Amino acid sequence: VLSFIFIGLMSMMIPLCDVFGALIAVCLIMGLFDGCFISIMAPIAFELVDTQDVSQAIGFLLGFMSIPMTVGPPIAGLLRDELGSYDVAFYLAGIPPLIGSAILCFIPWIHSKKQRETDKTTGGEKMETMLENQNSLLSNSSGILKKESDSVI
Repeated sequence: VLSFIFIGLMSMMIPLCDVFGALIAVCLIMGLFDGCFISIMAPIAFELVDTQDVSQAIGFLLGFMSIPMTVGPPIAGLLRDELGSYDVAFYLAGIPPLIGSAILCFIPWIHSKKQRETDKTTGGEKMETMLENQNSLLSNSSGILKKESDSVI
């Protein structure tokens, strides 16, 4: 999430760089966080899919990422032709990573919500199974039901 935030912010800061040194600093920071994103991609893919499908998942992810990288430069060129500057293209390029990072922040909340629903469902099923097992034990007994003491001190 932090990688996406910094990639988006650094993309938006490129038009604000008046000095070449500032542009170098922005590009270094952006490259650092882009490297962090690429390096964490494989462990996340391992966690999400089986080991047999990891290469296909990473390939699909990189293929999906290639679409905006292919379509983006011609759109930036059209924006420059219309507006006379690349500034808007850089600002627009920073928006999708920021939106993506905001969406990624909701994943733990959605996961915990689904986990609670699963726990409620399996908890009810476990209780029903326990009751069925108890009833079957009682029906299979010799008919003599012993009353157990309510508390043991």
